[in-house]
Amino acid sequence: MARRRNEQARVLGPYANRGGFRVILVREDGTRESFFDATRVAADERIRQLTQACKVGERTIRDAMKEYEVYLLEDKGNKANSVDQTLRKLRRFFPDVELALAALDPATCARYYESLRRSKRIPPRRANGTRAPATVPISVDYHRNTLAESKSFLKWCVKREWLASNPLVDVEGVGRRSHGKDQLRIDEARRWIARATELAEQGEPGAVAAMMTLLMGMRCSEIVSRVARDVDDDGRLLWIPDSKTAKGRRTLQVPDPLREMLLDLCRDRGPTDLIFGAHDRGWPRLWVQRICREVGVKEVTAHGQRGLHSTLAVEAGVTARAVADALGHESFKTTARSYARPEAIGHARQARALQALVGARSEVQADLGANVGADTVCETKRSAFRYAGTNRPAPETPKGPASLRDP
Repeated sequence: MARRRNEQARVLGPYANRGGFRVILVREDGTRESFFDATRVAADERIRQLTQACKVGERTIRDAMKEYEVYLLEDKGNKANSVDQTLRKLRRFFPDVELALAALDPATCARYYESLRRSKRIPPRRANGTRAPATVPISVDYHRNTLAESKSFLKWCVKREWLASNPLVDVEGVGRRSHGKDQLRIDEARRWIARATELAEQGEPGAVAAMMTLLMGMRCSEIVSRVARDVDDDGRLLWIPDSKTAKGRRTLQVPDPLREMLLDLCRDRGPTDLIFGAHDRGWPRLWVQRICREVGVKEVTAHGQRGLHSTLAVEAGVTARAVADALGHESFKTTARSYARPEAIGHARQARALQALVGARSEVQADLGANVGADTVCETKRSAFRYAGTNRPAPETPKGPASLRDP
């Protein structure tokens, strides 16, 4: 194969060869020169010297990130917000983005990870633009996710032949990941819903957005990106045509408490106008936590509200597939690992075993039928919370386990 001309000079290697290591210098005219060293340490030093002497690395880490951004957006089709989060993690992991990409080696990358996992969480900006001092360590999930993103980035650079090997391949994540967020208790959720309803009726759209995390199990990004035409069938259905995953593209049934609220918000908006106006995805979370403070319960996240949604749905006997579909998960394993409480899954399994022994089907299962759609979870949740925090009488024969029934 003909060698490329006017290519960027780079150093390849080290490659194990004849009991030692080979390093290859590729010049801008396409010619190559090989060097042999007895040890890996010597080969790594050779790479560093060649990099400096031949000015290898005109392509910096910043340059590679820019091209990686184009790849994620155009080739992979990732959502812009997702790509932005990836790039933020990469900039956090690689402190000197002006460093030559070819100068990265395993020792340097290992130091980067060690520095990251011992760093502090960056506080949000105050109203005056300043930040509070960073005192809280970053979470294990964050630094391990950032490591995974950085490995993927460098693996892509190897495929582009900008690196001979991935210098992060042998760096392992440290610490145990946590799955799932704190969830409100049933009584706390009833108080939370009652206060959220009061705020919504007072004209606070943020309260409506917060209620959607619990009553509909929606992601924050899905809530803030909904437009007026997504509210369909006189407010009974909500379309989510684009989401984080393929399963995230779904249609949800709108619970009664939210139906009129969403219709009111859409009344004076055009078909493609955002229902809640322009907000970032953190906006619903802030409202979730504000309501928690106002009712004096533990502050939870919007993620935690989605978790409570799935926990109660599983408890009520809704099938695993239906719960995963309603949350937009590809697999119920994601739901079980990070959203539904383990005891809820155990209770549901126990109930199904008892029903099998007596040869009967529960009222909820009979309603579900053979083909359960994603809207089933919302219907079950609507029954659970329809009367919470209101003066309306509860139905004579409530469905689901006792924990879901109003006292």
